[in-house]
Amino acid sequence: MTAQGGDLLTWITDAITKADQNADRWHHAECSWHATTVVDLIVLHGGGTLCDCEGPATMRRGCAADRKLLAIHQKNGYGSYCTICTGEESFDDDSDGNREFSRPAMPFPCDTILALAEGYGWTEGER
Repeated sequence: MTAQGGDLLTWITDAITKADQNADRWHHAECSWHATTVVDLIVLHGGGTLCDCEGPATMRRGCAADRKLLAIHQKNGYGSYCTICTGEESFDDDSDGNREFSRPAMPFPCDTILALAEGYGWTEGER
């Protein structure tokens, strides 16, 4: 897979969907039990959890936030720049002495999309 542009967005969307769908499974596998009494230990012996970390809800909120980032960091109409990210401002004087302002568009995928992908396990080797 080439993980540039649209393919990378598809990859991230799939990864977010998988994380969202597996939020409960992640919680049971990763979260330690927070038992406080012998009764708690007996109840938990059946495979349940007594936990105050809100693991599945926290994971789903993170997935929702990541989807929002994807929604605003899209390709522009030309297909090669991010719609929201820009480079550093620069000023130039034209031949008449008028100051011109410019702020170049950032190439797509932008740093935000790349960082988001890395958070879901994408590596440079997949580019």
